[in-house]
Amino acid sequence: MDSARSNGGKKPVLRKLTARIDRYDYKLDLDNMILTLKIHSSHEVKLKLLASKERVEKFRGWGNYELVVKYENGELWVSIYFKKAVEPVKQRTIMAIDLNFDNLTLAVFTLNGRVARLKRFETPLRKILTHAVVLQEDTVLHRV
Repeated sequence: MDSARSNGGKKPVLRKLTARIDRYDYKLDLDNMILTLKIHSSHEVKLKLLASKERVEKFRGWGNYELVVKYENGELWVSIYFKKAVEPVKQRTIMAIDLNFDNLTLAVFTLNGRVARLKRFETPLRKILTHAVVLQEDTVLHRV
C-alpha cells in the first residue's frame, strides 16, 4: 500500500531486478570462463565471466549449487554459490575467549584440560567508557 501511495497509485516500480537460479537451469564452464543460462523455450544465453583465473582456481574442485543474477544500473552481476564437503578433523585443543573491559584473554587447552597457551591483550574499553561517562556528566551540567 505504501509503495502505491508513494507513486500516486500507479503500478509498482521495480528498483532491483534479481533472480535466483537453481543449478539445473545453468551450466558453468570454469575452463573457458563461460556461464550458460537456460532461458524459456529452450533458449540459452552465454555470459563471459570476468573474474580472474586465480580466483576461479580457488573453487575448482568445489560444487556450485546456485547463482544469483542481478541487473542494476545497466549492469549485469552474477554471484555463484559454491559448496565443499569438509572432512571433520580430530580436535587436539580447545580455545576459550574471554572479553572484559580491561582485556581480551585467549586460552588454549589440551583435551585433558591442561593449559597449553594463555595470552592476554589489553583493551582501551574501560578508558573509553570512563571518558564517555565524564562527557555525559559534563553535558548534563552544561544544560542546567
